[in-house]
Amino acid sequence: MIKVLGRSLDRRERQVIELRLMQARDMFEMPSTDLFSEYRNFLTGVDICLSELRSRRSVRPVRLEIHMPPEAIDDGVAERLAGTLRRYCNHRIHYNRRESQAQRVGGVSALRIGIPVSALGLVVAALATKIKPAGGAANLVTDHLGWVLAWIGLWFPLDQFLFNPLSYGRESRVLHLLASAEIEVSPHRPDA
Repeated sequence: MIKVLGRSLDRRERQVIELRLMQARDMFEMPSTDLFSEYRNFLTGVDICLSELRSRRSVRPVRLEIHMPPEAIDDGVAERLAGTLRRYCNHRIHYNRRESQAQRVGGVSALRIGIPVSALGLVVAALATKIKPAGGAANLVTDHLGWVLAWIGLWFPLDQFLFNPLSYGRESRVLHLLASAEIEVSPHRPDA
């Protein structure tokens, strides 16, 4: 559960995300509990944090306020969570780098099919100029078909090469913030 509450001084300096977990492991894996429970999270704590941070454009430091049952809290839980979160974020940042590179390689590879399709489309569009009458249905359909083929041939490779890797970069920026997050663990509040 995430709550963004009032704007205290610390909330202006930091991005605060509140999580309600039943155990520390719920931060990284889905708990197996009653699906109809009102306290059930349908995502891991990390996924909730990533979603919350990706929806903002802020680069302010992050503070996670994690609320758990008192019996699930021991002296070193915040330090263990911080260390595991750092390792998780670093692992996922490396994964994102490899996937971003794979998207670019895939985009360049897709040009082997895309360039001939685009060339065919341009040839069809050029041939459409020779169809008489110039404003006839055959001319119009052939011209449009040629331009559509030219566009389709380049659209997917360029999309995969230029735009798909951007999502991995955005997630990696958020993971850097999350890796250095300050973690505060406290018992569930009675009003929650």
